[in-house]
Amino acid sequence: MLSPDQVPQGWGNIATVYERAFEKLTTQFSDEALHQLALRPGEKVLDVATGTGAFSLAAARQGGDVLATDFAEGMIARLQQRIDSEGLENIQAQVMNGQNLELDDDSHHVAASIVGVIFFPDIAKGFAELKRVLKPKGRCAVVCWGDPDKFEMMIYLKRAIQIAAPGFEMPTQTPVWARLTGREQLEKEMNSAGFNNVRVTNMTGKLAMGFPLEFWNDFTSSAPPLAKLFEALGEEKTRETGEVFARLVMTDCHDGLPCLTAEACIGIGEA
Repeated sequence: MLSPDQVPQGWGNIATVYERAFEKLTTQFSDEALHQLALRPGEKVLDVATGTGAFSLAAARQGGDVLATDFAEGMIARLQQRIDSEGLENIQAQVMNGQNLELDDDSHHVAASIVGVIFFPDIAKGFAELKRVLKPKGRCAVVCWGDPDKFEMMIYLKRAIQIAAPGFEMPTQTPVWARLTGREQLEKEMNSAGFNNVRVTNMTGKLAMGFPLEFWNDFTSSAPPLAKLFEALGEEKTRETGEVFARLVMTDCHDGLPCLTAEACIGIGEA
């Protein structure tokens, strides 16, 4: 059975809120991945599980001929609004399943998936599709999260639940997003898919929050990976957990500003 973060409706219905809550964090990783890919103007670029399109928009601004894909219609609709707003003519957005891309072999110079393929039911198939559509010597970037134990968002969430709902039992099953984490696992997946010259770098990003409680409200309504957790907590305990979460973040804020850090791994390989 698929979890809420593995079905289109789970993401498509929260595109705008997700963009507001999380894109400023994931954009830090997508910008670094794009830098490492050394995109040349006119190259054909494929973005798989584009979400609200931060990587695709940046690649288009640099002159790439971009195809942004996602299985969630709502995400693609939001990206199309942004494309139209900027007047970009070198980017297309299409609904497409990253495990079964409707694209020819050897058709793109660059392919990427920024914390996207990690949610696929068949992760290996996602990597295989990225490899299949690349031209010989084409470049690929995949971003996953680093050590889950250092993911501050989850650290604060767990601490807040322990205080607000001390009798609540946290799920023991590995979250979908945590099936592929860290440098070694990412390197192994890329090598197994047939990529050459694979290199993985770690990067720490910061998610600044003006008002942690406002972030919490967006967080709870735009995080399909945690939908079942909040449902199990219930509305009242979720609200109380949010109040504790905000207080903890404010108490421990970095440089006087409330923010959370997250480590990601950026894998680069050649077809």
